[in-house]
Amino acid sequence: MIRRSIQMNENLKRTREHQKQRESLSMALPGYDTAMNTASRILNLTHDDLDEIMSVTDESFQANSKEENIDKNEKMRQKVSKLLISQEECSSKLLKIFSKKLDEIQAADRELALIRNT
Repeated sequence: MIRRSIQMNENLKRTREHQKQRESLSMALPGYDTAMNTASRILNLTHDDLDEIMSVTDESFQANSKEENIDKNEKMRQKVSKLLISQEECSSKLLKIFSKKLDEIQAADRELALIRNT
């Protein structure tokens, strides 16, 4: 009796997971529900059977999307890294120009102070 209860809970969990996957796919992929209905009619399967068959595909789809996300994250990290490096180069050049101009202004202020005092 306990085993049966555990099995029912596991089946319920799987069913909920399938529903969540189906909902996420129907939101992410337009026409998913229509395709599932057509496939169930053509193959003469219930929606539950079709969901069970598709769950393997969903898992592989999720694995592929995880790999794509990792690749995208890596590319984004590389772009940000290049941007930071270029900003460091640019900021160091700007800092040199700024300090040079600041020195020129200070020198002009000193000369102006000397002129005013004489």
